[in-house]
Amino acid sequence: MVTANKKKIGLLMVLPAIILFIIMTIYPFAYMIYASFTDLDLSKANTGKIIGLRNYLDIFKDQLAISSIEFTALMVLIAVPVEMVLGLALSYLIRNLIGEKILRALFLIPMMVPAAVGGFGWKMLFNFIFGPVNYFLNLFGIQSIEWFGRPGSARIAVLIVEIWQWAPFVFLILYAALQALPRDILDAGKVDGAGGWKLFLHIELPLLRPIFYVTLLLRVIDVLRTFDIVYMTTYGGPGSATSTWSFYAYKVTVSYGWNIGYGSALCVILIIVSAILINTLTKVLNIGRELGLSKE
Repeated sequence: MVTANKKKIGLLMVLPAIILFIIMTIYPFAYMIYASFTDLDLSKANTGKIIGLRNYLDIFKDQLAISSIEFTALMVLIAVPVEMVLGLALSYLIRNLIGEKILRALFLIPMMVPAAVGGFGWKMLFNFIFGPVNYFLNLFGIQSIEWFGRPGSARIAVLIVEIWQWAPFVFLILYAALQALPRDILDAGKVDGAGGWKLFLHIELPLLRPIFYVTLLLRVIDVLRTFDIVYMTTYGGPGSATSTWSFYAYKVTVSYGWNIGYGSALCVILIIVSAILINTLTKVLNIGRELGLSKE
């Protein structure tokens, strides 16, 4: 039986971790919310006064912010679905192939490459003059593309890099889930005449659905805070065509300005939008029920 003294000793043991958590997480988050209601700008004197909702209202008038929101939404609507489909396809097709273990290891390399290395590498691959991508396009009679020089092609390039790096994450989770499916159910399906594509479509895919939905949520959360790929490839350019929400907040607060108040408002809005989107997806996909966490 746990005595009162043991409880006090246990509390004292975890107290440093609790204090560290408050200092490193709770306090900065609370200060960010407070700063979003001020005109705090480290590049100007006599700032830090409460200005109410002005920062939040200014976001809807800021074309750079709106452009960042649009590109972030584009990444969620294009990159995430492609990653999910590609990861699922690879996890299904790779099974029972000759050299399956080697292929599995190769597919995971993009995910293990540091963002700085991957971004720099793709920047060289997409180079207009000596990049291999344009070289191969020229072999098929296609004119060289200024990948990072035009808004449309720059957005496509960033989407390609995002999909290249994170489709392996989806593949890894779904491949592991496929390997862990109950063999008795699969064997029963085979006895009943299901095999190949039919077995996957009618038995394996429904069993994978909870893991698929959770992976989808993880990818949506991660894409909403995309920063490193943009930083290493386009730096948000040309103009603000490839600037994500997180990257624009960084530029406002650290890169070309020190407007802490406005940058904090951008971060708070991002958190609110992310929470609303994730909660909506959770309800629409009924993830609680799929995982057996809800009786509804």
